Amino acid sequence: MPFSTKWFLIYYAILGLLFISGGCYLTFRPTVIKKWLLRVAENKKPPVLLIRILKYLTLFTLPGLILAFLPFSWIELLFCIWSLLLMYITGVQLVRWDQSRTLIQNKQEQLVSSIRKSGAIMVSVGFAILLLAYSVVERAI
Repeated sequence: MPFSTKWFLIYYAILGLLFISGGCYLTFRPTVIKKWLLRVAENKKPPVLLIRILKYLTLFTLPGLILAFLPFSWIELLFCIWSLLLMYITGVQLVRWDQSRTLIQNKQEQLVSSIRKSGAIMVSVGFAILLLAYSVVERAI
């Protein structure tokens, strides 16, 4: 089994489980996340936790982008491009933190439903990522 296959199998499995567990937490505990968001929205600087998440996601996506070519795989390449797009969108929100935090503070009543929707989306994306892990195993056999 090539190194790139092992890399993507581990990467997909861990990322899928993280998305599912994080999405379940967001879905079933939205008030805790709302309190955290309101607390970090008081600061002028973006939350360090989100910056660290982006940093580690970048740390694992860039090698994956290179490994998608060894051997070439459209699925892995598209996944890495999707991950980079997701990081870009999140990074833009962090760069525009003044506007984002104002929006969080002004839309407090809609925050819980938005958090629940985000959690449900994360759970479904997590299952899709686990299906990608399954496809990696199927191709390796």
